[in-house]
Amino acid sequence: MPNIKKRLSLQQRIIFLVTCATVLMLSTMMAFDTISLNQSIRQAYVSQISGMTIAINGRYEESHSISDIQQIFDYIQYKNNRVLEMKLYDKQGKILAASNRLEVGKILHPSRVMLPAEDKTIVDRMPMEESDKPIVRLTAPLQEDGAVVGAVEVIFDSSEETALLKARTKLILVVGISIAIILSTLLWLILRKIVIRPLHRLREAATLAKQGVELPKLEFKASPEIEDVSDAFNDMVDNLDLRYQELQHALHTLQSTQDKLVQSEKMGALGGLVAGVSHEINTPIGIGVTAVSYLDQKTKEFQSLYETGKMKKSDLELFLSVVKETNEMVQSNLDRASSLIRSFKQISVDQSVEVKRSFHLHEYLKGIIVSLKPTLKKTRLRVHVYCEDHLVLYSYPGALSQIITNLVMNSLNHAYAPEEEGNLHLCVADHGDRITLAYTDDGKGMNQEVLDQIFDPFFTTCRGKGGTGLGMNIVYNLVTQSLGGTIRCSSSLGKGSLFQIEIPKEEESV
Repeated sequence: MPNIKKRLSLQQRIIFLVTCATVLMLSTMMAFDTISLNQSIRQAYVSQISGMTIAINGRYEESHSISDIQQIFDYIQYKNNRVLEMKLYDKQGKILAASNRLEVGKILHPSRVMLPAEDKTIVDRMPMEESDKPIVRLTAPLQEDGAVVGAVEVIFDSSEETALLKARTKLILVVGISIAIILSTLLWLILRKIVIRPLHRLREAATLAKQGVELPKLEFKASPEIEDVSDAFNDMVDNLDLRYQELQHALHTLQSTQDKLVQSEKMGALGGLVAGVSHEINTPIGIGVTAVSYLDQKTKEFQSLYETGKMKKSDLELFLSVVKETNEMVQSNLDRASSLIRSFKQISVDQSVEVKRSFHLHEYLKGIIVSLKPTLKKTRLRVHVYCEDHLVLYSYPGALSQIITNLVMNSLNHAYAPEEEGNLHLCVADHGDRITLAYTDDGKGMNQEVLDQIFDPFFTTCRGKGGTGLGMNIVYNLVTQSLGGTIRCSSSLGKGSLFQIEIPKEEESV
């Protein structure tokens, strides 16, 4: 039934309900009219048999002559051909007189014996299977000295009354159906004019407004309620453009703010990279400076020894050995510094410019971790990388660098307390045309409420500590948009967190 109601329109529902109410009222009227007509027919039957029983009772009390009663029966049947049969029987059901002489003296079955109360007449219809026409049995009391001593039974043909009742019922039914059809049609036309058409126009106008089409002012000559709705719609349309401009301005402001925050995050990452460069390069450069200073000192000593003319072969060999060792030390540390500079330069360029290129994933991941060493050295955390040495990707390395950096920094800021030990694992699995990069930490984990909002923009649990809430949102956008992959996060309190990233490997186009 609920499904049917959903499919019915307002117009159809109203017409259906009004039609049902009309049919119900007509049915009630028909029932009352039928009952009233039956009562009238019953009263007519009672009136007819009353006149007969008065004559029969009078003659019976006078003479107790059965032959006189038989004559009255014959006379009544002669005058009224609708009287089919008449009987007079006593309390035991013995037939004393009958229009059919053959039944006189017979005993009626007890179920057929009915003795009405004084001045009462029993009217009941006989079953149709007992006769081929509708008949009524009228039973009146046979009285003697005011006491009921028997009954007078008259079998009456009720065909005329039955036909009248059927004709009356048919007339009421036809009139009722006609009224219902006319009323439903008029109601349908009225509803269509004052309700349905205005609602259709309102719906079309709302659809056009949604599409951004300029609308003329709606005017209805309908009910006051529809006019109020149209006026409210016109006011809404008038204010729609203003609201749209306000929303556009708010959206532009929000996007601008988000872009600034994202750029701030990128610059922060580049700032950390610069700090890593200065710290990591400082060691090999410092060793190189120390070695050159030591070589300069030995050179001066050797020159002084040479000028005094006291130089021996062993002194020359020792000096050459020092020069060789120092040169090798300077060369190796300069090479290390150069390698670090190339690595940091590539990562910084990748983070600044989105260029798609082929790169060895294992080497690149190690370079990212090296760039994070200055930050990691301040903690008691260890990073473990598991990746095939010769796995090559054709993708955006800058996006990957920012993803790994944000994941590591997220663990540092949220998963561990100061001075707490921990392990960060970065595992890469090759699946043919795709790779799965799993990042895990063994920190304090997250509850379900935080986990549900982990990738939402501006969501952070460190609002008072300078957190912007964009780090993980940037990770999500980089994975799904820049790299065309998927990312899922699972975590529980006290059991750490797992980020599963799946991205395509692709191949560099020729």
